[in-house]
Amino acid sequence: MFANFDYSTFPVVLVDLSGTINNDAQFTHFTENWLKLYEEQREFEFIFETQNMSSAFISPKYCLYVAFFIRSLKKKKIQYLKKSKIYVYNKYIFRLLKFIFYIEKPVAPVELIELRKPRFPYDPSLNINNIIQKEYISN
Repeated sequence: MFANFDYSTFPVVLVDLSGTINNDAQFTHFTENWLKLYEEQREFEFIFETQNMSSAFISPKYCLYVAFFIRSLKKKKIQYLKKSKIYVYNKYIFRLLKFIFYIEKPVAPVELIELRKPRFPYDPSLNINNIIQKEYISN
């Protein structure tokens, strides 16, 4: 599965993105899990880990789908997502994320962090020497 949601540290939800998104069913799985968090009607934040994502081609179609999904979330009266961190290890993935947020601003503030090497596992402390670039994207 492309997206694995780990709720064990709720209100922080860890999302491990692995491989590449191959079909609409995987995208639907991703968005349905996100929407389930809204149904809980409790505030939460995301940590997206892209360490296991493939650097193979990802269809731009899914970038547009994510942007449209964000747009639909913004129409909700209450925003339960308070912030996100996205850890990236690949310039291609970093640029795709920047493209998505260019098309549609995020629902909540996003910290986009490109790292030289993986954080082991979900280490909250970041060695400054491991950071290639960091960007804050406001909603």
